[in-house]
Amino acid sequence: MGNVASRIYKPSDFSAGQMHEMLVTLGKRGFSPEMATEVANGQSGKAEKIVSLFPPTLVPADYWKKFYQDFCGMEVDFSNAMVPDVQGDFVRILGIPQGLNLNGMYRACKEHFPCWTYTDDLDKVTAGLNEREPTKSYFIRVRDRVEADEEFQNTSANAIKGNGIKTETLLERMVHEAIFFHETGNHLDMRKITLCSGSRGSGGSVPGVGWFDDEMRVVWYDPQDADGPLRARAVVS
Repeated sequence: MGNVASRIYKPSDFSAGQMHEMLVTLGKRGFSPEMATEVANGQSGKAEKIVSLFPPTLVPADYWKKFYQDFCGMEVDFSNAMVPDVQGDFVRILGIPQGLNLNGMYRACKEHFPCWTYTDDLDKVTAGLNEREPTKSYFIRVRDRVEADEEFQNTSANAIKGNGIKTETLLERMVHEAIFFHETGNHLDMRKITLCSGSRGSGGSVPGVGWFDDEMRVVWYDPQDADGPLRARAVVS
């Protein structure tokens, strides 16, 4: 299963209305709308405690708007973006706003923690070669793990593509790193490397992201590479 990511949430991160919305969504886990109303409107503090158990599943669009303001200095709009339903252990939401690009996301990451890549223009290298592009704002779900999916051990980007499996793009992996750091002060893939098989370089190579020597690095692999610490991260979109 991999290790589940821990995160830090404060009650002030959510308004009463947002907590009510999240509690209503928990109806699939046994909450009725009436129960949600009672808990959200109560003064017992139970709503905050309950929501704190489920934020990766239920983070609202407003939370992502605030994240991009704080982390990137960017105004975004997720009002028309649909959140995919939970499927199995795919509970972690990632929000990708319209117009976000790799170069901007990389620069934002570099302002918050050490980063390295061989090129100053990641967008040029991957232009038109990503499974999903932010032509409009969208949400995806991934597994809530620090290390990339063990299910893809010894599985190349070519094999993943051949089996029609959706996996994180390079942009999505950077957003994943950024939101995890923003919430916890920690980093992803301390032991493994996310093979961003949802993206390709202009020469056919596949980007990978991991934490090497106290910095986030974007490195590149052949599409048939499948050994060592390489693991993709599956996506529900």
